[in-house]
Amino acid sequence: MEKIGCIGYGAMGSMIIRGILSSGVLAESDLIITTRTPHKLKDLKESYPLVEIAPDNVTVARKSQKLFIFVNTGRVKELLEEIKDHLSHKTHIIYIAAGLTMENVEKIFPGRISKVIPSLTSEVGEGISLVAHNKQVEDVDAEFVEQTFKAIGEIKIVKEDQFGLGANLTSSAPAFISSILMKFTESALKEGLFTQKEAEEMVIETLYGTAKLLQKTDMTFEDVITKVATRGGITEEGLDVLDRELPPVFDELFDITLKKYEKFENELHTEYVQLNRLD
Repeated sequence: MEKIGCIGYGAMGSMIIRGILSSGVLAESDLIITTRTPHKLKDLKESYPLVEIAPDNVTVARKSQKLFIFVNTGRVKELLEEIKDHLSHKTHIIYIAAGLTMENVEKIFPGRISKVIPSLTSEVGEGISLVAHNKQVEDVDAEFVEQTFKAIGEIKIVKEDQFGLGANLTSSAPAFISSILMKFTESALKEGLFTQKEAEEMVIETLYGTAKLLQKTDMTFEDVITKVATRGGITEEGLDVLDRELPPVFDELFDITLKKYEKFENELHTEYVQLNRLD
């Protein structure tokens, strides 16, 4: 019986695997997993005893028609070279490496490939995973990937050239938002009227309520601002500061991160092209 393989069990890989298993979208007996640090799989095996733990990457590759690659971007090339002779024309590779295009993966494995950029928020079954498929992926393959990641949040189908900006708005956004709220809270604490725990609780609950309000109603960002800020009021004064100071900050953020993403993508492209020439 063909398995669904997973190679890698780091922070993101373990989150995805546990989320998929807890959702029930895949049966634990269908999965075969390996990682460089096998002791990390002890708790998983205790929770899901029917999951097969493989001794190496080649074993997973040989046994799997669907193969999730959860290793760091820098290790993908080495891994693909190791397992390529054990993949069939039916193998479908699903990987989560940022900056690595499907075109470059095709230089080693010219088969069915899907790229997914998940979000930390999938830990709680929320957020959006970005998904793209190459031309070899058939409808049934695409459906498998999309339904799998829908089990841990929402998905958005994107084009390859949308991953950089899309990642800023999804997978990187929890860090950006947390940084903004941390600075917001730190400034409030300078007034000395609340403890850090009290301030953080108020901000987190308000963030949650605002997100829920936007999601559950037809209100827009602009609607929320208008309803909270009365003309000539205190909130309006604060918004004037944000309107004046924030746009250049976010312009710089997107400019720097997108340039970094493009640089990373180009470096990987050069690496994979050189490999292809050597072959």
